[in-house]
Amino acid sequence: MRTRSIVALLLAIAVGTPHPAFAWGDAGHRMVCRVAWDELVETPLAEVKEILGITTEEQFADACTWADHYLTEHPETASWHEVTIAKSVREVDMARDCPPAASCSLREIERNLDVLKSGAPREQRAQALKFLAHFVGDAHQPLRVAFAEDKGGTALSATFLAKPSNMRAIWDTDMLATDPRALEDLAGSYHQYTPLDRLFVDWISDLPAEWATESLWIMRTPATGYVGNPGGLAFDETYVKQNLVVAHDRIAKAGMRLGHLLNEALRAAIPE
Repeated sequence: MRTRSIVALLLAIAVGTPHPAFAWGDAGHRMVCRVAWDELVETPLAEVKEILGITTEEQFADACTWADHYLTEHPETASWHEVTIAKSVREVDMARDCPPAASCSLREIERNLDVLKSGAPREQRAQALKFLAHFVGDAHQPLRVAFAEDKGGTALSATFLAKPSNMRAIWDTDMLATDPRALEDLAGSYHQYTPLDRLFVDWISDLPAEWATESLWIMRTPATGYVGNPGGLAFDETYVKQNLVVAHDRIAKAGMRLGHLLNEALRAAIPE
């Protein structure tokens, strides 16, 4: 397994053609899975390969994008990719903010984790693994934990680097697309870093609702430009400098947490 570092949280990723409906875009979600792959220990890694019928990191990264493409044919799953909250909310609560009838990314993480750990047929576990990998990434995207009244930022028009967009799309894809070379930089240098200390242990011990609460507080910061936004604002290179490092941090943290989640789940799923 490659070594980890807090520095990895500051590294950028490359993205392809942006699509406002897809959190982090394909390349952002691919990076979540690439980081997670490096966290997998031997037996869970073998189980991931067996469940998905894959052999390589790149194939696993591709699997991380599956849920967004499934969404295009199954729009009823849209709520699974987000947590919509009231403006008064200061921390995410599953019972209040994620009712079973509508579901959300957090409830879907729980549900698919249970399927993955079960004795369900391989096809069901494969689908659960792909959903799980994707929704962990979604829970770490700050504008995927946002206000119901403006449809999670999609109803707030904006101009980003002189092009029309909306607040969620800026965080989903537009901002990441400003540095298309960073993905290969990360792939080439990730294993140079030294292991994380207690901070990493603290991160991986958090529960999904806490991941979403982290996203909520990032969403609320003035630098994000979301709270109090009337729509129609313009964002320039200064906005990118303030926020791109945050997006990279969230993607890297999502990958590390996903790797830990899979290590624990697949150890439990494998008979002694």
